[in-house]
Amino acid sequence: MTTARRLDGYTLDDWESLDPQEGRRIELVDGRFVVTPAPAAKHQRVGDRLARILDDAVASAGMEALTAIGVRVGEHFGYIPDVVVTTERVETVSVDVANVALVVEIVSPSTKKSDRLEKPAALAAAGVPAYWRVELDVADGPVIYCHRLNGGVYSDVVTLAPGNQEPVLVAGTISVTFDPADLHKPRR
Repeated sequence: MTTARRLDGYTLDDWESLDPQEGRRIELVDGRFVVTPAPAAKHQRVGDRLARILDDAVASAGMEALTAIGVRVGEHFGYIPDVVVTTERVETVSVDVANVALVVEIVSPSTKKSDRLEKPAALAAAGVPAYWRVELDVADGPVIYCHRLNGGVYSDVVTLAPGNQEPVLVAGTISVTFDPADLHKPRR
């Protein structure tokens, strides 16, 4: 059961004190709670596999990739991205935006506008160095749009399409190479 009692004016403290809601994600956007349904299986599969790839890549640098952890962006903004690469090990329910190297959002029908426009703008303004957007509605497999912060806005770096195994920078000098098609196809 939520402890929400008003429409807006909520803070990060209010957000972090919410009781978990089975099957839902609750984010804090401009002082309002925004509730979205839990992601579908394909969405989760892609996120989990991508998180493993990223976690393996950054582990030796003391970083980690996590799924569905909160990111404290500002006093009235807290997001729960699909995958977050943190600059240090996290033991709390959320991480400060200053300790985030990469945010990955997997676009769902209910989050299209937010994942394509609102979150990248807020995360760029907060200084997150990289933002990747994964589009699932592609015939051959997911397409990943990789962006890096440049002058306060995200610039396209590379688009990873199924069959394209181009290296892409994760954080610092750490890069990964993988085929986006492998994120969803059946494992044998």
